[in-house]
Amino acid sequence: MIRKQVVALLVVGAALHVAAPSWAQQAPKPGAPGSTAPSAAPPGPPATTTPPAPAPTPAVNKQPYEVTGFRSARFGMTEAEVRAAVQKDFGVKPDDIRSTPNALERTTALMVALPALDPGPGPATAIYIIGYQSKKLIQVNVVWAPDPKAEKVDTGPYVVAGVQLGNYFNAFAWRDGGVNVGVVLGPHTLALFAAEDDKTGAVNVVVDGVTLERKVEGKVEPLPPPTTPPSLRVSYISNRTTPDIFRLERGRF
Repeated sequence: MIRKQVVALLVVGAALHVAAPSWAQQAPKPGAPGSTAPSAAPPGPPATTTPPAPAPTPAVNKQPYEVTGFRSARFGMTEAEVRAAVQKDFGVKPDDIRSTPNALERTTALMVALPALDPGPGPATAIYIIGYQSKKLIQVNVVWAPDPKAEKVDTGPYVVAGVQLGNYFNAFAWRDGGVNVGVVLGPHTLALFAAEDDKTGAVNVVVDGVTLERKVEGKVEPLPPPTTPPSLRVSYISNRTTPDIFRLERGRF
């Protein structure tokens, strides 16, 4: 079952209505060298909005999707195996893959910068998260973001690419009740698609740095424009409920 809620998304002065999820991981910000690795933990509750009631979606026979990784990189691979997969997939050199620790979760992110990656616009960063205890691949984030030096960036291509990704994933079958489309996560953040497979995997597509509007008592109110550039992220998550990250055990303190 797919829940749909309608949220208006304004891009380049035009109102683009996107079917609006209740579950999605918080979008990571593109990190600079030496920054903390992106989180592998599930997000908190979405931002408060009041979209219309969900609309019914007709049942369609679809092929089930199982979240197993991204391209040649598969969940459960060791760091060495992930590095080899990244080199195979993108033709990069070993030194192009940099390692960044996450002190909070005690995971490690292997990050590779790509000049371009369809369907997203411009440069992208592929982030492979190695688990705390297993020391194996537990999540992959692909983030598209403009050059920090760019003075003016069109948000439209990021939204279009996000919708394309959402349509791609929505063509598959997911866990019954595990699909949501178009949930506002923050003043400028929209989860275009979020889904859970029949096992423990999940995938979500999030666009950030865009202008949103909402209806209040029948009136459309635009939210303040973003002060940060747009970005688009697709995440592949191996265990949506108990990710392999450091957590203090109950009763320890």
